[in-house]
Amino acid sequence: MTGNERHGTAHAAAEFLRTFADYAGWRGVGAAVLVGASAIVEGISVVMLIPILGVVVPGGADATWRGWLSAPLVRIGATTPLQQLGVLLAAFLGVALLRAGLLYARDIMLARLQAGFIETLRNRALGTLAEAPWSRIVALRHARITNLLGTEMQRVAGSAQFMIQATVSAVLLIVQAALAFSLAPGFALVAMLPLAIGAVAMVRGSGRSRDLGGDVVRHSQAMMGSASGLLGGLKAAAAQNGQGHFIREFAAIQTALRLRTLQFQRRQARTRGAFGLGSAIAGAAVVFGGVAYGIAPPVLIALILIFARMSGPAQQIQAALQNFYFGLPSFEGIQQLEHELRRDTAPVAAPVTPPPGAIELRAVRYLHPGGGGVKQATLRIAPGSFVGIAGPSGAGKTTLIDLLIGLLQPQAGEMRIGGAALDAAMLAGWREGIAYVPQDGFLFHDSVRRNLSWDGSAEPAAIERALALAGADAVVARLPQGLDTVIGERGAMLSGGERQRIALARALVRPLRLLVLDEATNAIDAAGEAALLARLAALSPRPTIVMVSHRAESMALCDRVIQVHSGVVDATG
Repeated sequence: MTGNERHGTAHAAAEFLRTFADYAGWRGVGAAVLVGASAIVEGISVVMLIPILGVVVPGGADATWRGWLSAPLVRIGATTPLQQLGVLLAAFLGVALLRAGLLYARDIMLARLQAGFIETLRNRALGTLAEAPWSRIVALRHARITNLLGTEMQRVAGSAQFMIQATVSAVLLIVQAALAFSLAPGFALVAMLPLAIGAVAMVRGSGRSRDLGGDVVRHSQAMMGSASGLLGGLKAAAAQNGQGHFIREFAAIQTALRLRTLQFQRRQARTRGAFGLGSAIAGAAVVFGGVAYGIAPPVLIALILIFARMSGPAQQIQAALQNFYFGLPSFEGIQQLEHELRRDTAPVAAPVTPPPGAIELRAVRYLHPGGGGVKQATLRIAPGSFVGIAGPSGAGKTTLIDLLIGLLQPQAGEMRIGGAALDAAMLAGWREGIAYVPQDGFLFHDSVRRNLSWDGSAEPAAIERALALAGADAVVARLPQGLDTVIGERGAMLSGGERQRIALARALVRPLRLLVLDEATNAIDAAGEAALLARLAALSPRPTIVMVSHRAESMALCDRVIQVHSGVVDATG
């Protein structure tokens, strides 16, 4: 691993630890206290074996231990070996009970920290996505977002768990090492050398684990994209026997993912094997060295037990660190997504309602990186008017709509509402009075009532009125449980036209200044659409209505039709 790679790995690990520490705060301090206390109590329980063995083994305790024990034991009336053994065992059980309580409290607090950390990280990522400029959101691959918020977030949870395991094991290892040094300093120093060599080897190998984790992240995203493509294009592929292409692509990605994962598992298996062999050699050396040094049997037994207990935490640290670095690229991927979305983004302003009046675009231009968009738009839409937008596919209609509803900001020119230019606060206030209904109005796998009111604040009278305006009241009346009927994933229980009516009713529940219908009624039959649009046109007071449609009959109901051709907006109608 090169110096730059080591620096990158260390920087990524430090950023992960900093983010976790920022979340944990004082709860992390409390968890650290519990971790340290439980490790110390466990060490005390090991040390207590020395006086116990000194009583059990005739002549086993040296002069130091006998002098330290005799006075307090005699003071409490324990004068015979059996009485002294009973007192020591009772104390040992008390320490064991205290250790069990500390371990329970420690594990519960650490589990809460891990779960809360991932919940906070996921909510922060979703919040960043929701607040990002629309131009950046549309540039992202959906498979990347889905994979990062799902699969990769679970890997981050695993990294947090392994980091916690490594920390707990390290504290336990330090306490056990301190006990060994207190019992036999020179002997312990020699015995610790293999652990130090293993720690250096672990650090040097961390970059390779991170590289393998990065490969797994990339292949997971590719697999998610392939699966999305298969689901989205399955009908068309099946119609022309093209499913094989998707299957072969998916299988190739899965194979690459499996090979990277197996490579990491082999690496772990080799390390475990080497560590097990090293532990056996070290154990034999401890026994031989202890006898050679002439260490008293109870102390030697305690040292053997300490070094045996150190083997477990050391192996846990090795495995946890490898898994931590393996999952680190998932955390980096989430951080990168947030950075892309937050870059040069102004903080969200408190909404300020624009003054009443017309919508105006003055010499507005917005062009997308791949070409397309609006080259020039100057128009005025009077409040309460019913305006149609027409033009061929790719002419710039969608971009014009996105400008009107404030999702895109003009690259040149300006937009005004009631004569006021839209700053960040006024733009937020403008959106408070907008309802946008796309061609495929998204519906939740939930009841009709929940779909009509996302936050549950809509009044029953408002829901009834909106259903009647959209012509969805008859749809709801046919459902088994009416408004409380669960309509399936994306409204699968409904026809295309029924889904559009429910989506339109949802838009009409709230008070509106602007209603945008983007091919929102094209799945409804011509007669039903005409009746629906007539009801909207008869509203009093009527919000400004902007409708995109390819049906000439629909456009005939508009007060005025704006034509868009090759990015140029003709507002003369």
